[in-house]
Amino acid sequence: MKAPVILLAVWWTIVAGNVVRGAEREMTKVFAVQPGGTVQVDSYRGSITVDEGDAPEVRITVQFDFNVDTEAEAERLRAELQLDVKQEENAVVVTARNPSETGFRFSWQDQVRMELNYQIAVPRACNLTLKTASGNITVGRVAGRMIAEVEKGSAFFRQVDGSIDARARFGNIVISRCSGAVTARVLRGSISGGTLAGAADLKATNGAIDVLMVRDACTALAEAGDVTVGFPSTIAQPAKITASGGTITAKIDPTANCDVAASALWGAAKCALPLTGEGREESSRRITGRLNRGGPLLTFRANGGSVKIEPGETLFE
Repeated sequence: MKAPVILLAVWWTIVAGNVVRGAEREMTKVFAVQPGGTVQVDSYRGSITVDEGDAPEVRITVQFDFNVDTEAEAERLRAELQLDVKQEENAVVVTARNPSETGFRFSWQDQVRMELNYQIAVPRACNLTLKTASGNITVGRVAGRMIAEVEKGSAFFRQVDGSIDARARFGNIVISRCSGAVTARVLRGSISGGTLAGAADLKATNGAIDVLMVRDACTALAEAGDVTVGFPSTIAQPAKITASGGTITAKIDPTANCDVAASALWGAAKCALPLTGEGREESSRRITGRLNRGGPLLTFRANGGSVKIEPGETLFE
């Protein structure tokens, strides 16, 4: 099933009276879908918010905020926007482009922009592919495969029963809870997590990584920032935590069974847990040993800071 490109003129809800700065208009489109479908948004700018809805449908509301003084200016901005909203089988696809804003501009007047805000309601089971060059992405309680990409802005996931692949060039990634695999990349910004139940692959080029609890295999690399990671009482998979230019703080439940290898190239390596084992080693910059009965290897390497291993606690949810 396919729907034609939406003609914006049909969907405008015009604020009564003259257009003033900040005047908003909006359009809404609803598509019937089956659970497990896909929503794809690719926009040159604008914030995207996705929440669970109550019906087997995708409801998309796009708000347009014209920061102009006259109706003529608003009409000019409206005419420049290329917005396509359509359904392709069990997928809803939204594409927004504006050559006048993304191309070369000759005057300050051309800096006037139209702000976009996408409010999307989806079925509980829904896959998302979201991309915006400028704006924030927010995903509520959704089950499926999440792919998010932000050029300038942040991505926040409240509760995902599925997987997450998130990337931000200039901004932060926050994952409150995810039941499946997580891949997160930021160029300049931080990565924060609550409970990550699946395998986690995290990298911050210039920023910190802070995860309250990882329950599966974990690889975390902060090239210029600190890393803080918590481990539960049951550790089933290994972890490799690296801070090229910062400090690592590992919080491990004292009842966990694991092996530990910690090293600091320039700083100190300290452990507040009772490690044992034949190969146990402890010095100012290197610590290895076994916690309780031993198990998966947790490797911590700080190339430009210190390593601190502290007692933590398991989160029950």
